[in-house]
Parts: sequence; structure tokens; C-alpha cells
Amino acid sequence: MLVYLAVAGVVILVLSEVAVRIVKLAPPLTEHYMLNKMRAPDPVLPYKLRPSITFTGRSDTDEFDFRHAHNAAGFRDEERAYEKPEGVFRVLGLGDSFAYGIGARYEETYLRRVEKALNARPGEHPQVQVIKAGIPGYFPEPERMLLQKYGVRYQPDVVIVGFVDDDVIDTYLGLEAVSVDESGYLKSNEARVIGPVGTFFYIHSDLARTILSRYIRQRIAGKYRIVRDEVYKPDGLYEAQWRQIEREYTAMAEIARSIDAELVLLYIPGHDIAARTAAGQTYPPQRLSGWAKRNGVTFVNTTPAMLAAIDSSSAPLYHLRDTRCTPAGYAIVANELYKALTENRLVP
Repeated sequence: MLVYLAVAGVVILVLSEVAVRIVKLAPPLTEHYMLNKMRAPDPVLPYKLRPSITFTGRSDTDEFDFRHAHNAAGFRDEERAYEKPEGVFRVLGLGDSFAYGIGARYEETYLRRVEKALNARPGEHPQVQVIKAGIPGYFPEPERMLLQKYGVRYQPDVVIVGFVDDDVIDTYLGLEAVSVDESGYLKSNEARVIGPVGTFFYIHSDLARTILSRYIRQRIAGKYRIVRDEVYKPDGLYEAQWRQIEREYTAMAEIARSIDAELVLLYIPGHDIAARTAAGQTYPPQRLSGWAKRNGVTFVNTTPAMLAAIDSSSAPLYHLRDTRCTPAGYAIVANELYKALTENRLVP
């Protein structure tokens, strides 16, 4: 009887696995799996990116192929020594997956585009190196930590910090919300309860991934109150997080000044920019602009240029399902950043 029940149980599990795969019920693993394996522990930072390695694949939304090559420091960049070469002007670019350039080839990322444009200017000027230190999943606090521990070693003359609306939610979740486990995966604290055995089945079984994903989402939903519309409200649910973000940026401005560098705050709106603007939900750039004026920091708001491009161009600026920028979107960001750097004479 026990043998019969065991065999029947195995058959049911196998049939369930086949059914889940046929209807594609499980969340995709491709890009998610690769991006998780990109991370590595760090003694100071919440995590860093694995150095000297290349990841290739297809996005989990099936919208673009990707090739992410990291240098020895773990950045999606060319090899850079900490010591700044004689006669070189250095820019350090910080941010999350937008600064990293997910959704575009390396040459199409906004930091690489800015670097090429600055070096292609006519006349005499120093060579410009842009240290591309964007890390997916980062937000102002870990970005400040990266600047403080590693960024200053590159002796930058300008520090650019990219901001996206999700930085407010990530600040709410905090540094403790995610960590790198012993197998090298970036996990939420709620996901860590499944352990190494659960991780194995999550990766190799669509049925297990479907069940575990729902379980983890329920745990997160029960612990955190995430309401995206509140990001766009003055004195809203996330006012404490806005204040924390301002404190982090103030600390970054002080760090930049301590090494005779200028801080530039770059605002990149989300994929729902047109709807948010039409609804009058323009609080993030207004708040950041006010902070920048009070602290003598250059603020670059790419919203007007993105809206103009949406109205005049047929090329999408954001991937429909992934929601990060397309190469066309990154080109708009790069152009606005280039104009701000040159018109404000932040780059010689």
C-alpha cells in the first residue's frame, strides 16, 4: 500500500510538473537566474557584482538579448586602475539597473554614450573617463556606501548619481531586505527560509518555483506595505524614506566636496511617465530639484525630454514588460546629461 501511494505521488508530481511547463505557469528563470548569479558578497556593501566574468542570455520578458561583461572591479565597464592617469578627467556614475544599462548593449548605455560624446567634442580638452559603477538593485544608501568605500579611490572629478522612482520603495525595504546567500544568490529575507534544498528545486522545477514564488510573495505582502502611488504624494506614506534619501544625498555631496568633486543628481522617470504627468504626479523631480538647489548640487531632470520624445518618436523609450529603458530611452538620458555637464561647465 505504501509503495502504491509513493508511486502515485511521484506520478502526480511528474504530471503536475509537465502541466505547469506546458502552460508556462512558472515565473521565468532566465534573466532572473543570471542576474542573481551576477552578485557576490562584500565585507562593506550589501553585495557587489562578480568581477571578471561575462553573462549572456535572453531577458525573462523575451524582449532583448543581453551580454553583461564585468571588469576586475565588478563593474560593467572597461578595466580602470584606481590611480587616475595624468591629464585625465574622471566621472563616476552611480545608480541601479538603469545606470548599469539593463536592456541595452554596453555601447548603448547612457554612461558609455556620455563618455563617447564628451571625448568626441571638438577642440582641446582632456580625455574623459566615465567609471560605470551602476549596480542593479542599488538605491541611495548602498550607492553612498559604494562611493565612500570604493568610488573615492578612483579620484573622480564629477560624481553622477542616477535616481529612479523605485529608489523610494527600495529605501523603504532597506538594506536588510536582501542579501547574498552561501550559493551566491541574491535573496529577500523571506526567500531565505526555503534554504539550499528549496533553492535547488526553485531553479530546477517549474512546479516548485510556482509554489515557492507565491509563498514568498505572500510573506513579503504580509510584512511590507508597498503602495506605488504614495511615492508621488507630498507628506505621504513614504515621507520618512524621502527624508532618508535626502540625508544620503547630503552625505554624498559632502564626500564629493571632500575630494574636490562635483555631485550631479540625475532623475530618470519610469515607464509610466506620460500617465503620471497627466495625473499631476510629478512630485519626485520637484522634491529632488528643491534639495539640489538648497545644497548647491546640479540637478538633471530628463522628464521633459522623455515626454517630448514620446510625443514625436515612434521608437519606444521603455521596454513594455521589462519597463527599463530601451537603447532609444538611454540615448535621451545621455543627451540630457551631456548637455548638463557641458553647459554647466562641469567638464573641461
